[in-house]
Amino acid sequence: MRQICYRGLKLFFRDKGGVFFSFLGVVIIFALFLFFIGDSIMEGLDFITNVKEVMNDWVVAGMLASSGITTSMGAYAVMVSDKEQRNIKDFYSSPVKKWEVVGGYLMTGFFISVAMTGITFLLGEIYIAAQGGAVLEPMKIAQIGVVILLSSFASSALVSFLVSFLETVAAYTTASIVLGTLIGFLVGAYICIGDLPSGVQAVIKCFPCAHAAVLFRQILMEDAMAVGFSGLPQEVLEEFRETVGVTFCYGQYRAQPWLHIAVLVGSGVCFYVLAIAHMSRKK
Repeated sequence: MRQICYRGLKLFFRDKGGVFFSFLGVVIIFALFLFFIGDSIMEGLDFITNVKEVMNDWVVAGMLASSGITTSMGAYAVMVSDKEQRNIKDFYSSPVKKWEVVGGYLMTGFFISVAMTGITFLLGEIYIAAQGGAVLEPMKIAQIGVVILLSSFASSALVSFLVSFLETVAAYTTASIVLGTLIGFLVGAYICIGDLPSGVQAVIKCFPCAHAAVLFRQILMEDAMAVGFSGLPQEVLEEFRETVGVTFCYGQYRAQPWLHIAVLVGSGVCFYVLAIAHMSRKK
């Protein structure tokens, strides 16, 4: 299992083009915010004294949530290529259990997702600091690290299950394009969740990676919102938090951090089990 994981890591990082394109979804979110949608999102938020800092934190949180799933999608290109070229049959014919072979691929996706999301966080913090924003305290950086692990766990599990049905590189490429396009909407990185129809909001609130985005926003935006909303009624802050996706409300219930963590852990376990079961039972 470790050797298959090590092989997958080497093949992924050796392909510089593949590494870049796994970042493409994150780059698109950042470019859209910087050049197109940033001003429109901040329009009408002049009552927030540090609106630019708050929304910079918001877009970085969306980038982090998106990175977990797009980079793990890039990591599983090795598995799809092995299936198309029948290399995986060599592994299955060796004296190694099928679930161990599959586990090696899944470990590759998880580790790459963690590493690339960590790089995204570093670049995001550099951008925030360059824009005059505050750098996170060590405790909050540690919290971000924990959320990155949870987000990568759930994201790589979900992608591994989807990719387990793909047999050719062409099908994988199409799925990557579709997922890379949709992920910004599914985590609320293109448009504030509160500005979407209620039906779309319900779909987003059921998507595991959107819960990672909520946790990222709560950590990154907390200090900036405390400054920007000082002197304003609490109701204004709560409405803003719900609109931009800092909190999820289900009817009258306002979701707590433990619920988001439970969704990430539960969905990760569920999709990993399904992926292993689906791939291991194939003849």
